[in-house]
Amino acid sequence: MSPFSKPTTEPDEVRVRLYRFDPAVDRAPRYETYKVPHTPRMRIMDVLDYVHENMAVDFGYRWLCGSKKCGTCAVNVNGSPKLACWEEAELEMTIEPLSNMQVIRDLVTSRDAFEALLGRLSPMLVRKVEYPGFPEPLTAIQLAPTAHLRDCIQCLACQSVCPVLKQPDSGFAGPALLVALSELAQDPRDGGERGRLAGEVAQVFKCVSCYECERVCPVEIPIVGEAIEPLKRLVYQAGAGAGARHARAFLDVVKARGYLNAAVLALKTKGITLNALRLALRMVPRGKIELGKALLKRPAPGAKVIGKTYESSEDGK
Repeated sequence: MSPFSKPTTEPDEVRVRLYRFDPAVDRAPRYETYKVPHTPRMRIMDVLDYVHENMAVDFGYRWLCGSKKCGTCAVNVNGSPKLACWEEAELEMTIEPLSNMQVIRDLVTSRDAFEALLGRLSPMLVRKVEYPGFPEPLTAIQLAPTAHLRDCIQCLACQSVCPVLKQPDSGFAGPALLVALSELAQDPRDGGERGRLAGEVAQVFKCVSCYECERVCPVEIPIVGEAIEPLKRLVYQAGAGAGARHARAFLDVVKARGYLNAAVLALKTKGITLNALRLALRMVPRGKIELGKALLKRPAPGAKVIGKTYESSEDGK
């Protein structure tokens, strides 16, 4: 038999381990295991429904549309976020709530923090030009930058895998909120201060470009390239916040020297402090800082060409 041929018979059952936790009554989470009869084209949601309706198990889970539109049914399945209404059931599944979020009960997580921050980002068009009437004269080219962003269903799968959001009090808004903000920032009708919001409220420069958000997005939005990077450019152009200052210092050092000098970059962004000096002393013997290059303003060969290349790109030439 070919290793690529499909089995001729359907499996008999699905074995599922459910995460159970009610903060109001439970001291710690636990897992309960159930065996569910398998049916052709069975979805994860079908398994949850069977446990709830046929086995009379009272547990919390959330869904609304059942057709990959509302985003409310996202859960972790074997460690990866998936839409329960859409993805095929696996024969062995551990189903847990999304990470990086407060658990309300079992598989249900709170969206309060997400929605509160979304409100601070002014999630609506801010018009500074009089509405020209209907139909509004907009072209496909004008709206092309936001075409993929409008597919977002705010399932928060991307939020659940973001490593920055795993850090307590990071201040980072997260990819889902940046998609919402970027959709408005790149809309030709919008006149809001999106650069300031992206830099100061959303803290977009805390994104580490790990691409985990793109890996798990169920509608395959290029989140980093089409949402986050345009916001970083906007913040950089507006000069808003520490992230923009760091980016400006980075470019200034490279344009002047032809290479990145970490010591000079730190001085430009952090200044001279006692903690900075201590860190520098630890980095020198490990080869992280070369004192000769740090103290001498000697440019690398080709530095002028590198500088002109940066200037041309900034001018849009």
